[in-house]
Amino acid sequence: MKLNTKKFGAFAATLALSLLSVGVISAPARAADCPYPVTDQTSNDNPKANIRLVSPVLTDSNSIRRYDFEGQFTLDCDWFGVGMRFNQVYVPFGLNTTLTFQATSPAGAPLANQKVTLRANKGYSSSNANIRVNGIKARPAPSTAADGASVFGNTDSNGMISFHITSPDDCEAYGGVLPAAPTRLDADTPNDRNQSPMTDCYSQLLPSINGEKLDSADFVELHYFDSSALTYGTEEAEIKLLAPLLDDSNSIAGDGVVQAYVPVTTKQVVAFQALKPDGSWARNVDVRVRVNLADSGATAKVSAGIVGNSANGSATVLTAADQLKTAEDQLVLSGKTDAFGIVTFYLNNLDTLAPAAPATKTTPVPTEGAKFARVFAEVLNKTSIGSALELHYYKPVPPTSITITASGRKITVVINNAIGKTSTVSITGKAKAYVKPTSSKKVLTYTVTKGVKKITVTANGKTVTKTFTIK
Repeated sequence: MKLNTKKFGAFAATLALSLLSVGVISAPARAADCPYPVTDQTSNDNPKANIRLVSPVLTDSNSIRRYDFEGQFTLDCDWFGVGMRFNQVYVPFGLNTTLTFQATSPAGAPLANQKVTLRANKGYSSSNANIRVNGIKARPAPSTAADGASVFGNTDSNGMISFHITSPDDCEAYGGVLPAAPTRLDADTPNDRNQSPMTDCYSQLLPSINGEKLDSADFVELHYFDSSALTYGTEEAEIKLLAPLLDDSNSIAGDGVVQAYVPVTTKQVVAFQALKPDGSWARNVDVRVRVNLADSGATAKVSAGIVGNSANGSATVLTAADQLKTAEDQLVLSGKTDAFGIVTFYLNNLDTLAPAAPATKTTPVPTEGAKFARVFAEVLNKTSIGSALELHYYKPVPPTSITITASGRKITVVINNAIGKTSTVSITGKAKAYVKPTSSKKVLTYTVTKGVKKITVTANGKTVTKTFTIK
């Protein structure tokens, strides 16, 4: 595939001029493959966060994976964090899209309650689709580092975050044109084919936490096309859970239901995808999300709402499930699948009490005393095949904390949340003390003599050391 450098031409040219203006005239060996000067080829080698698209799932057959961009922008040049991925995907004009990303640490741990910004119509990309993201209108991409819009939100307890993308209402508003439908989902885009954004209608999107070089993030470029020849609908659909990401290592699969543990009082992003019998996306079909299904015994107090269910997708309004209902569903949400056959919704837990944390994520759920919600998405008035999702809420064990302070000749040690754990206190000039707290907060005081005192406290695997000069 021919590398399209025009999309990033303005960016690259500006970068080159900027570097040359400060006298950069050489670069590391691999920078010879980059058409512009590179000051430090390793500056993007260790991203602080990964931000991956988990819904929809893009492949080489349903999108265009730009391996050429990925190599040049991360390995040859050092513009983006190593591991960045770039997909172009076709979207029927008039259909909305919900993109769900998961943010994780380099080791793969979910980044909960993490602020994530979606850069829409990214600077230098020549994006010309007048989309809205969570109701915020994205301007055409400037020929600078600025973006058409920056929209942010916070991740859920699994590190997931969703952005609602509203289809442009006029592809000509920013100098583009609505192209014909592609012959294949992996065919070159009009912009790549013609080397001209004016023959296309697209929006380039990039999630961000720390910045371009410090994130290993997924680019998504939505290319809209004339959808007038398309018809929507299906007599049968298979419902597939896309988010949260569950497998044999973090959930329990049963007969028609998948069970997973989540902390109480948390928000969850949940996404189901409807597929036709031939495996294609069941786009723009009426769906309903059933929350706390009838006769399921669901006991969790929850509220839920389909992402972007207000005007222009500006907000997601949540509705509380009616816990008084047992023989019927406690809450039913109505909506349509998006351009990828997906319905995405938020599920918030409102309980304050729940069972203790399970031993592992695959520990069988309790037969009594469980606090859980059961949800299922289905195509309205059609045969829907798939598994329900059952979220079992638990009360997380508070993290152990240690504080050490000094006042006059008194040292105070406070150990929180280490009940039944043997803790040690070492102070210069004193014998090591051993203590096993019987309450969530244990306060210990010690009188010491003058001089430099080093205090080391270990509790439940945590160690804190402080040094004071006692006068």
